[in-house]
Amino acid sequence: DLTTIYLGLQSYIADLQGRQDKKGNMLVHIIADNSTKMRAFHHRHSTSPITFHNEEAGDVVSWLTRSTAAAGGKCIIASSYAIYNALVASRPDLVRVLARSDWPFALAALLGSASHPRPANLPQLTSLQLEALDAIEAIAKATQLEIETQAGDIHLINNLAILHRREGFVDGSSSMEKRHLVRMRLRDTDKGWDIPPELLQEWTQAFFLPKLSRIWHVEPMPDGYFPLRSQSN
Repeated sequence: DLTTIYLGLQSYIADLQGRQDKKGNMLVHIIADNSTKMRAFHHRHSTSPITFHNEEAGDVVSWLTRSTAAAGGKCIIASSYAIYNALVASRPDLVRVLARSDWPFALAALLGSASHPRPANLPQLTSLQLEALDAIEAIAKATQLEIETQAGDIHLINNLAILHRREGFVDGSSSMEKRHLVRMRLRDTDKGWDIPPELLQEWTQAFFLPKLSRIWHVEPMPDGYFPLRSQSN
């Protein structure tokens, strides 16, 4: 079974695996699901493209491709080093703007989305902050690497150095033409980078509280087992 092989392989990459929701699910199944409005707009179950982002916890984010869509759905990555160097050369003022706060880069959390409306009481981003986010997205797309995936492919990327996004896709009628990824978040306590202080609380919840529940669903389960987050990833 592909998922069993995936679990064995990742255990050689990192010594800690991260909880990905409040119920303690260690595996997240990323599949299209339009059965409810919430699911249809949520990144995990939407077929729409996703902008560049990283995960809020983990040295390494990994995913197994169990099956691919009939059309589209490529995984796309971009180097944060390349983005930084391009910004330093062209817009050093935006580098200073971005340096004022440490955040996992995810537009939905900052700008809101259909599944995660932005609370009206939060301060609005400044025009310069919006320009900085747009610049990151533009440079990432200009320097991106597109990955053609096949069933059985396993990818592991440095979550602190690489941004990733998803191409929009269309599923087919057969099970082998429906996009299905299995995601894990990993921590290598020996070789991993220092955890940014601003992210320590999230990482502690994911990796460092052994008494919290850990659930390993090898197959997709209903939303009751994989609760959708009330805030965006």
